[in-house]
Amino acid sequence: MLKMNKKDEPEFFSEFKRKKNPKHWDILNKPENLHIKPELKSYMLKNEQKIGDKSYCPYCEMILSFEDSDLKEDKKCHIEHIKPKSKFGNLTFDYRNFLTSCSDKNTCGQSKGNKWDNLFINPVVENPEKYFSYKVRTGEIVPKIANGFEYEKAIKTIEILNLNEDNLCEYRKTYIINIINTIRKLNDDEKIEIINYFDEFPTLKKFLIENIGALKEII
Repeated sequence: MLKMNKKDEPEFFSEFKRKKNPKHWDILNKPENLHIKPELKSYMLKNEQKIGDKSYCPYCEMILSFEDSDLKEDKKCHIEHIKPKSKFGNLTFDYRNFLTSCSDKNTCGQSKGNKWDNLFINPVVENPEKYFSYKVRTGEIVPKIANGFEYEKAIKTIEILNLNEDNLCEYRKTYIINIINTIRKLNDDEKIEIINYFDEFPTLKKFLIENIGALKEII
């Protein structure tokens, strides 16, 4: 999971709220308002979820598309209410409650749906990196702390977002294997330089660099 550094609410959305005084999210599906969701997604992807020249889902860290078109490489995305609007109606139009999540039906915002738990790690409020680590051999995301409150928060968040879904773990595992095969005969400095060329999974990439010595046992 990635920390979300929220910016101020964009003026076009503030203006929309001043003019329309919206009460229900469905108002964004009216023909005259159809531009609002794409503009919000684009604003968040470009200003809050971008690392280098790529934008990421804060939950699974997959690269997201700026458009809703059917692209081969980047995932489609949707506006995610971190605290579900069905349970926190007062936050339905609260910009700090928004992020742009991938639209994979089995993970992330789609997995979370209307579920909520106070243990859930809100990436706008907290830095998820303090809670999570990885298993290099399986591609699983795991709690960084072995027990206690931080462990419980990590476990609950993984469960709600289904971050160890089979395909996602396999994708991480393949990513790790590709890196290991690429850096196999290099020295540590060269390995780090090469790893930095890989785009996806920013915190996994950071984890691999921080544990570059441990990769020798696998290589």
